[in-house]
Amino acid sequence: MNKGSAPKLTREPGALGWPLGLMAALIIAFLILPVLFVIFYSFNESAYFHFPPTGLSLRWYANFFRLHYFRSGALISLALAAVVTPLSVAMGVAASYGLIRGKFRAAAFINALLMSPIIIPGVVTGIAFMTMFKLIGFTWSFGNLVIAMTLICLPYTVRTISANMHGLNPNTEEAAVNLGASRWTTFRRVVLPQIRPGIVGGMIFVFATVLDDVSVVVFLTSYKTSTLSIAAMGYIRNKDDPTIAAMATMLIALTIVLVFVIQRVVGLEKFMSVE
Repeated sequence: MNKGSAPKLTREPGALGWPLGLMAALIIAFLILPVLFVIFYSFNESAYFHFPPTGLSLRWYANFFRLHYFRSGALISLALAAVVTPLSVAMGVAASYGLIRGKFRAAAFINALLMSPIIIPGVVTGIAFMTMFKLIGFTWSFGNLVIAMTLICLPYTVRTISANMHGLNPNTEEAAVNLGASRWTTFRRVVLPQIRPGIVGGMIFVFATVLDDVSVVVFLTSYKTSTLSIAAMGYIRNKDDPTIAAMATMLIALTIVLVFVIQRVVGLEKFMSVE
């Protein structure tokens, strides 16, 4: 070592390994344990939690399907998802293509505007929609839900589809046009097949969001259009049994399946990346 030079600080490998590992384990436990408790509680034989459990049972799953308002809420949520999903995907495809292929100064501003429903609290959005629909006299509650949920879900389709659009080579589109294909034929035959993973990923995220959302739909539903999440809120106010835990467990299982499909089809890293 040269005279006068500062000594280099060395750190033994793994000196911070176990504290970081312990912290990571505690964080994972903090996130996972409540979910495991809900799953365990849904199979509890008794209406009240006991440890150790008195027995395991599927009675609360049967109770969920037996109650009319849960079945009705599930059907309304599925019908809402069936309408909102294609609307959000169609708008997401158009918005993504315009933002990425279009050359205009306001593209960044429009992109931020499309992403704003993710940033704005759902309660604020729900109150704003409720006020607007009352002012214009639009009283069709299912239509209100479709409009609101389409706006809420649009950022998810824009993000997943834009992730695929950024990876496309615009020269292939120009080549198709030069060979005589129209712009619509080029979009349908060249662009759409390549962004299919993003479309599928966006559809899955929209479907899950429509089923789970509470903060917006609570301001827009009526007794005729009570969704599954609103039915669960009404039930838990009057009853204290594992039926809601059974419903939550089924939604957890559905979410795991959807995440697996997203990972296989589009990749979670593409959805999470911000372009």
